[in-house]
Formats: sequence, structure tokens, C-alpha cells
Amino acid sequence: MKTHKDQLTARQQQFCQVYVGAAQRNAALAARMAGYAAASSHVTGCQLLQTPKVAAAVRALEAVNAQDLQVTRKEVLARLLEAAAVAKAQAEPMAMVAAWRAIGQMAGLYGPEKTPRTAPGTWGVRMELERMSDAQLRAVIAAGG
Repeated sequence: MKTHKDQLTARQQQFCQVYVGAAQRNAALAARMAGYAAASSHVTGCQLLQTPKVAAAVRALEAVNAQDLQVTRKEVLARLLEAAAVAKAQAEPMAMVAAWRAIGQMAGLYGPEKTPRTAPGTWGVRMELERMSDAQLRAVIAAGG
């Protein structure tokens, strides 16, 4: 089936619908449910989410869901903070962890961590400094280097 460059294929549309719905934001499961090969569904799902037109469709579906539910991101965060406070007051550590994990996810704290790039030829120096003890580092600083 031919599609316009900016349009989703039928399978991509199915992936988006399932990802936002039944698969509960599990890309591998959504890929399998949309008819992609099970053996590579984890890779396919990840690749689909990185495709700009698929990512835009997912965001649009999520916005529609949020509007239908009449809920905002700010309100969800406020309720999660309340739940964390209640869990703390009731000494329920697992409930506290669950609430704070959800808050962290919404805040984007669980995304891939980007490591700073070093200037060409300096990576060895950085690695060497990371292996040094505090006393060795103080000696290097005292020596001016």
C-alpha cells in the first residue's frame, strides 16, 4: 500500500493506537500487537518511537486522551505528590517509591543520561583522574597540575 511521505502506514497507525492504549506505553508489546515480528519487536518498537511522524502521532493521541479525561500534567503531578506524602505518613515505603518513581518519570529523570564529551586526546587523562584516590588528587592539585 502506497502512502504519502508524511502519512503513517496502517501498521504504524496501529502501533500508535496500541502503544497509547492496550500496551500501556510498552513499545515492544505495541509492535507485536501491531503485527511486527515478535523476535525483533523490542528494536522495532524503539525505532518506531524515534521516527518523527510516529512520535508526533503518539503525542497527539496522548493529548486527545488527556483532554478526554480532563486531566493536566500539573494535576497528575500534584496528586502523585499527595500520594507520596500519604505513603510517608503511613510508613509505606513501597508506595512512596512507586509515587516518586512516577514523578521522576514524568519529570524526565529516567531518560538516557548524556555523558559530557571531552576534548580529543584527553579521555585518557579523565580516566586516570577517576581512578585516583582523594590523596592523589590533592597532590596533583597542590602541584598545580
